[in-house]
Amino acid sequence: MSHFNLKSLAFYGIAIGSVTLLFKVVTAYGETNLKAAPAIAGDYRFDAQNLPECLKSDSLVLTIEQSGVYLSGNLKSDNSPVDGKKNAEEKPSLIGKWEIQGLNLSGVVPNLTGCGESTSSGSQKSVVKLRGIVEGESLKGKISLVENAAATDFTAQRVVVTKQEHQGH
Repeated sequence: MSHFNLKSLAFYGIAIGSVTLLFKVVTAYGETNLKAAPAIAGDYRFDAQNLPECLKSDSLVLTIEQSGVYLSGNLKSDNSPVDGKKNAEEKPSLIGKWEIQGLNLSGVVPNLTGCGESTSSGSQKSVVKLRGIVEGESLKGKISLVENAAATDFTAQRVVVTKQEHQGH
């Protein structure tokens, strides 16, 4: 009995050829159509003059964390310089996703002075929705507070942490 009969060789040849062809097709598709989301993680300081009325007195910073297309972040009133430190206990209050047209973030943001409803502990909570696109070092888009319902255009600039500031912490 021969181990090399013609039917066995033809079967294995066709199977290996099919797998190789399928691999080449999938690889070509992936290289042309699948793109990684741009790296947008970081801190963005808002230009207060473009914000809804209740936020104009604050200096707001949006901190975005990114894992692929999934985004999380915090929107905080911040009158002190951003130093790149993150409070380990702080949970992101905004969640969202990067899509082809830009980012979408929404969630309940605590402690925005002058906005939202007061809680029993005396702090305030606001439901915030952000949609935007990143152009270079700028984040441009619309922000809305559910209490107001009207979306307002905003521009936020990325806060650049220098090497010295980063190494000093």
